[in-house]
Amino acid sequence: MKAIITKLNIIAILIILTLTACDNAKQMSEREEQLFAQDYHSLVIPIDSLSILNDLIIYFDDTYCINESKEWPLVYLDMKTKELVSKSNRNTIAIGIEPAPCVKGQIQYDDHMILEIIKDGYNTEIEQIITEVDSIPSFVRKQMLSWGVDPNYAVGARGNGIWICTKKEDKLSSLNIYIYNVVIGYLSSVREYSHLAYNKSIDELSEADYQEIANEFVFSLAFKYTDKDIEINFGKVGY
Repeated sequence: MKAIITKLNIIAILIILTLTACDNAKQMSEREEQLFAQDYHSLVIPIDSLSILNDLIIYFDDTYCINESKEWPLVYLDMKTKELVSKSNRNTIAIGIEPAPCVKGQIQYDDHMILEIIKDGYNTEIEQIITEVDSIPSFVRKQMLSWGVDPNYAVGARGNGIWICTKKEDKLSSLNIYIYNVVIGYLSSVREYSHLAYNKSIDELSEADYQEIANEFVFSLAFKYTDKDIEINFGKVGY
């Protein structure tokens, strides 16, 4: 009888641990999750029906330039599988996306306020540095928390944007790991800032302090296309 009870206790503990592991798949609290999308991000992109980046470009053009939708797009990122999905589940977070502008011609941006992550085949370039995908979080931190020490990056988090650039024919599924690492980098940067500025975790902040961080660290992610090839010549990186 005692052995049966012991086995039941072990099973119960395993069930609790399993449920806890599932609950922690997002790796973030509800407050942290809310930082990744704004109220106006309410149009879910049917990402499962889009194959390549050009499909997304056409979708944005139809939705915003032709039909003039006022709802900004969002996607769901499954933090367990590290994939974009069209429907939410217990492991997903909603991520707001900046749609492509409906204007013709060249638009001027402040380069220091944009972290441009270029994917070309198997190569990844960030700030003219050929790097690995798993190094993206460290570059996101530099963009958010350099405070002007490095002239190649922004002086603060406010007004920053992150662009993931690839070829039009590149599969959207190949960008999953890029988006996941951007999210991880952003989340760790916000957490670090919370401890630096308030000596508290995000969940310990007052509502007023939390809103200050939410206003400072507005998550802005956009998908862009590039026709440029990354070239490596005798150790020198360039286009």
